[in-house]
Amino acid sequence: MKVLVTGGSGFIGSALCARLVRQGHQPVVLSRRPDRARPVLPPDTRVVASLDEIDRSEILDGIVNLAGENLFAGRWTAPRKDRLMASRIHTTRAVVALCRRLERTPPVLVSGSAVGFYGDAGDAELTEHSSARRKDFGYRLCDSWEQTAREAQRLDMRLCLIRTGVVLGRDGGMLAKLLPVYRLGLGARLGNGAQWLSWIHLHDMTTILLRALENPAVEGVFNATAPHPVTQRHFHRALATAVHRPAPWVAPAPLLKLALGELSGMLLGGQRVYPRRLEDQGFSFRYPLLEDALADLVGDS
Repeated sequence: MKVLVTGGSGFIGSALCARLVRQGHQPVVLSRRPDRARPVLPPDTRVVASLDEIDRSEILDGIVNLAGENLFAGRWTAPRKDRLMASRIHTTRAVVALCRRLERTPPVLVSGSAVGFYGDAGDAELTEHSSARRKDFGYRLCDSWEQTAREAQRLDMRLCLIRTGVVLGRDGGMLAKLLPVYRLGLGARLGNGAQWLSWIHLHDMTTILLRALENPAVEGVFNATAPHPVTQRHFHRALATAVHRPAPWVAPAPLLKLALGELSGMLLGGQRVYPRRLEDQGFSFRYPLLEDALADLVGDS
């Protein structure tokens, strides 16, 4: 398969491209900065700076749309929220426009979203059939992203919307930032720690994306989260245990709100999400439990 991957040089995208190549597929990566993208991608991966570089006669067997600015790169000022929204919506619109332009419409679009779609939901158990419990910025961002991707259905494309939890991996994402802090014994519980964290191991995440690409029977919304979400308190203690350090510290909620503003809601709120559709379809998680995932990713630190 020849697969276009937007956001292919990012944490999830680069891992996906590596697996695509190992399985004999050919990724084509969209990146605004090709020179920076190439070193993190498999050798000889084709990188384009614009979708205009793809000729209308080119045949793509699938598209994985993961592009979007990092939510945690700065305070959520009004201009920053506009950029976060635009980075997802504009790229997705461009992908759909490419599909219209191609002589042969790609059969499948796998498009990113996040469990933020459900809003800060407290202790509610959430599945793909759940509606948003709070229509905060996270919900508005994900809903707009998904609605833009749904335009692909007008082209008779198979559409998979992947609502991703916190992805845990060695070389990027949240865990890579936390590990040095926890190894120094300085890891802190966030607020009271009762908020839910829906997480997934990077291996299971890329397996879900590959399954959506390759299996013609897979369609619709999927929660890409492990089947056992945990509270932030549980995550804090588990990570401290994994690196053999104490876990006495607390980052008080008022301090986080003062330092981060609206962005603090992403840390102090949460979603208790379950991957019901994946489970109903027989998907087997390699890492269903947090402790097993951390043992694989952290080792004997």
